[in-house]
Amino acid sequence: MLVVLSALRSHLEDLLTERGQQILVVVPPAVQADRQAHGVPYPMLTVAAWDDRRELSVLAHELAALPVESVVTTDEPCLRAAAILRERLGLPGQSEESATAATDKHIQKDVLTAAGVPVAWHVPLDSVADIESVAELLGWPVVVKPRRGFAAIGTLLVRDQAHLDRLRASDAFGPQALPASLHASGIHRGLDHASGGLIAEEGIDVLAEFHCEILRHHGREVYAVPGRYPEPLLGTGVLGSVLLGPDDDHAQQVIDLARDAADALQLVTGFAHAEILLARSGDLLVGEIGLRPGGAMLPHLLKLQHGINPWALAADLAMGLTPQADLRSSGPTAAWAAPIAPPGWITDMDSAEVLRKLPGVIDVDQLVHVGQQSPTRVGTLTPAGHVFAVGDTAEQAENRAHQAATAWQITARNLPPNELRPVR
Repeated sequence: MLVVLSALRSHLEDLLTERGQQILVVVPPAVQADRQAHGVPYPMLTVAAWDDRRELSVLAHELAALPVESVVTTDEPCLRAAAILRERLGLPGQSEESATAATDKHIQKDVLTAAGVPVAWHVPLDSVADIESVAELLGWPVVVKPRRGFAAIGTLLVRDQAHLDRLRASDAFGPQALPASLHASGIHRGLDHASGGLIAEEGIDVLAEFHCEILRHHGREVYAVPGRYPEPLLGTGVLGSVLLGPDDDHAQQVIDLARDAADALQLVTGFAHAEILLARSGDLLVGEIGLRPGGAMLPHLLKLQHGINPWALAADLAMGLTPQADLRSSGPTAAWAAPIAPPGWITDMDSAEVLRKLPGVIDVDQLVHVGQQSPTRVGTLTPAGHVFAVGDTAEQAENRAHQAATAWQITARNLPPNELRPVR
């Protein structure tokens, strides 16, 4: 039996079920209720908080009576819990020490610094009350984030003292109205009560932000694919990515730095998603690295560009199989862009077919519809949809995806509409 810890996405357990594997899925109560409503075929157990050691001990005792072969996950909030369960059950896999370095941003940056991997100057915080004193040390602006955060949720760039005062007045550091499915991570408590504490970093003047998707198997690199976000993630209203070829000026440097970061975290088997910052000074720094597949639509972009299916490869790893990937070396470049719906109740919007007629667009995934309330922006999650485009160069593909996403007309108003206009 394979035990899958799942917080955000069900790709791994869905694929394992399709392959006929016997699985037991551990989820938060809200996720269990949602999946039961959809009639999933596998049994589930629940965990209310991924960092509650007492709850994990009870779960480990329950699992000890079962024929559990391995404990696996592809979700960052679950990495440490999965490692704790493995060690309690005497199973192989990522250790708690490695999982902690992968999920605690302060420990991670200390590990990277000790290995000679460049990162921003940083210090741990006991509370948001320490931001002024930290700013005296690091200088304004400072970036404040939860040490165990993910998807940029709760991450704030504090520009100066006046900005800090405004953030306090608006209760920006307090609890956040997040979906119940995220509560098991504790991220909804806000920076005032962040599980695991806070970290402050110097505010880097970022010109561009890159990422690198890595998979290793027993020390062998299966792939290392660099990409670039359309804008630095912190504070952007545009989500997306374009994958980079070997002719890009920064591609090899991004790969090398991501490899160094993965080495520092002792990644032997598994995934890594590294985010690399290009500072105005010209220096490249590791922003963060997660030991899991990239989020949002990065796996789909890898499939479009290179024929790589990270979820299928994750299922291979879970089943003890050797993952294989043959990257495509020719063909057009693919890019992805994700528009954010305006706040309110959606009264009118272009259909996906309108966007599919635009130059270079090859795929559109519409997530919201007329009559629905537009989803609240949650870090880098919950866009209105996804647009994929191709081009002869990375720049052309990126421009086409961005132009299509920008052209997606979505109208919303504050109150639920009495009369809805049809989709055009």
